[in-house]
Amino acid sequence: MSASLQQPKVLIVGCGFPQLGLLRAARDLGVFVIGTDANPAAIGAAVCHELHQVSTHDVDDVVACARRTRAEGITTCGSEVALATTARAAAILGLPFYGDPTTVERCQAKDQMREAYREGGAPIPAFAVANSFEDVRVFVDRRGLPVVLKPSRGWGQRGVSKVELAAELLPAYRCAREASSGASVVVEQFVEGREFSVNAYTLEGQTTVCSVTERVITQYPDPPGITFAEWYPSGLSPADEALAVEAALAGIRALGIGRGPTYTQLRLGPDGPKLVETAFRLGGGLDPDVALLASGVSLFRKILGVALGKPDWERAEVERERYGGAIGKFLVGRPGRVVRIDGLEAARALPGIVAAEVYVGLGASVFPLTDGSKRAGHVLAVGRDRAEAAERAERAAGAIRIETE
Repeated sequence: MSASLQQPKVLIVGCGFPQLGLLRAARDLGVFVIGTDANPAAIGAAVCHELHQVSTHDVDDVVACARRTRAEGITTCGSEVALATTARAAAILGLPFYGDPTTVERCQAKDQMREAYREGGAPIPAFAVANSFEDVRVFVDRRGLPVVLKPSRGWGQRGVSKVELAAELLPAYRCAREASSGASVVVEQFVEGREFSVNAYTLEGQTTVCSVTERVITQYPDPPGITFAEWYPSGLSPADEALAVEAALAGIRALGIGRGPTYTQLRLGPDGPKLVETAFRLGGGLDPDVALLASGVSLFRKILGVALGKPDWERAEVERERYGGAIGKFLVGRPGRVVRIDGLEAARALPGIVAAEVYVGLGASVFPLTDGSKRAGHVLAVGRDRAEAAERAERAAGAIRIETE
């Protein structure tokens, strides 16, 4: 399909489920969508006007695709790999992007991020950068267990382990080291408590928070931190939610972020909120979708506004109905080859269901939940309050059957 003369053309890096909301928002805004993904069967491929089989890892191919298609803008969301590629490609192409490659790198490298947090006075658990297993043992001898080990350069919860027993330390270190594209791993104290997300947008150094949600995540001994659901409202008291927001803002400042979206994960423990990480992007766990339902503000519109030079889009405020409760819930399938999918349309027809998706098609494989990319689908639900939204999300998820063999 050819773009009309009136349609601005944007290249979106990645067409998987983390980019699905952005792809649809761009279409709804009348933008001609050029998608790039190595997988032609990606869930967002059908949303694009054009799909080009280009890996989100390949900066040179993304640049060549943007030039070939004469894209006027480039952007992405939901993926650290796609973010790094997009920031570098935008710099090469001379196209606007909210983040420069240096700041993106600082927010992706967990060792650099934690050093910036510490220098900026943001609240974080005790940590150390470990270049050897001996460094991990020294930290544990000093701080005790439990701890979390994670790659200094990694994404999607790959190589992340919570360690409660001394015998688990060496396997966890090896797992983190193997998953890290850097030379080190990060070891830090585990913070007991619930986990929350703060979704925000910064413009001219001023940050506006769109939502604070509770993250329902996988726990020890499974790969920890993979999101099952995002719940709004957070369930925190006003005072505790204010502390969570204050911690997120401190992290944003410490990382030198003056413009663009942020997705902050934190845990609220006995000593108050402690930052887990600040992603310099829209979250890939339905966070911007829930933020839109909670606040009425489209973070998708904002980043498209940056990419296409539309400041009114970037500055847009409330544009949708706001709900008292909103839930994004992921589906996790039984590993195997998909032989039947039932109930998707029935789920979509239920009260309060905004969206229901299955990411895998017939004949495709469902894999064990070792990282965020292995989730099988999702539902988005709204209600008068959190309880009603949660009940509706549960009912919709229960209506969908992904049979495997």
